[in-house]
Amino acid sequence: MSGGSRAAAGAVHPAVWRTAALVLWPLAAGTLLHLLVESATGEAGDLRILWRSAASLASGGPLYDPGHEYLYPPVSGWVLAPLGLVPFRVAGTLVAAASVAAVVLSVLLLLRTTAGVRLRTPQGSALAAGTLLLVALSRPVAGLLRLGNVDLLLLLVLTVAIVLLGRGRDAPAGLLLGAACAVKPVLLPALVALLLLGRTRALAAGGAALLALTAAGFLTVPDAAVFTRDVLPLLAAGNRAELAPYDRSVSGAVDQLGLPAPVGLALRAAVLAAACWLARRCRGRPRAAAEALPLVLVGSFAAASFAWADYGAYLLPLLFTVGRADSLVRAWPAWAGVYLAATTDAWHVQQLPQAPDTLLRLVPLWGWLLVLGTCVVRELRGRGDVRGRPDP
Repeated sequence: MSGGSRAAAGAVHPAVWRTAALVLWPLAAGTLLHLLVESATGEAGDLRILWRSAASLASGGPLYDPGHEYLYPPVSGWVLAPLGLVPFRVAGTLVAAASVAAVVLSVLLLLRTTAGVRLRTPQGSALAAGTLLLVALSRPVAGLLRLGNVDLLLLLVLTVAIVLLGRGRDAPAGLLLGAACAVKPVLLPALVALLLLGRTRALAAGGAALLALTAAGFLTVPDAAVFTRDVLPLLAAGNRAELAPYDRSVSGAVDQLGLPAPVGLALRAAVLAAACWLARRCRGRPRAAAEALPLVLVGSFAAASFAWADYGAYLLPLLFTVGRADSLVRAWPAWAGVYLAATTDAWHVQQLPQAPDTLLRLVPLWGWLLVLGTCVVRELRGRGDVRGRPDP
């Protein structure tokens, strides 16, 4: 049988893809709708903190609360102030709807621009629905929605910036990332990735936007000094003590497992160095931004003084490169790591002794490290010895 005949014999009939889309779209839409309703009507603890501080600032009061629950830079208060002008349930509904829309847009953009999937074809439609279903069921996305967190909006910002960088539009991409960092610095490692990729124009634009908005916040928010005086030292020390059991960074793992502090410093340095080395190696590649920015972000989260498990959502752009033969995540250990990073807290077993229980609680961190480790091995081995081979 010739190569063409074998390909034809192995091809999936369009009717199969249409049937898959017929099944998967209602499942994906229903799951996303369920999460939206749950987020809009639930406690949404993170959003309540943001809403309370935004309402205070909008009414002429301070932005930062005495308990230091509000941890964002000063300019974020003005960005969130409109939410403080409406009742909490209205704000929750708006943020939930915007977050679900951000997830959908991120997935569709990544499928089209990074994975090269045509969404109007039967195959593309089925892949889009299946991907949205899996993403909606993942721990990071579901967790962020339930908490009313804004990180899913930042995921869309990261996705759009990656798309712009792929099209050579460095200045708009940098401006977008810099503005997002001024509101919530969780994307700051992405600016480091721009430096490692040699995208100096994007870095300059991002730095300018970050500095300008940060200065505007400090000049206009009445209690802006609290951020530098109290909030930054708190974050540098690993956040509040009562949140230590939820820390999924290497630093948190070292503390929870009772390991020596020098071991923790060495591990944190190694993880960050590996992520930066990978990003530098991506320089000049067709999907460099989609690989480098998520890798540096997740490496930085693991090496930080504190990290939430839900930060695994920022791995998403990297995962969409798997369709390329030379993808860093085109290996089963990487996807075992994705599973660990995306799984729920069902791994937690209360009856276990403390050490095994702690190891299970840290499953998201083990997932991040497994993904990073697989990428390092793939790069050292020449990405599976497929550098000169076309994509399948």
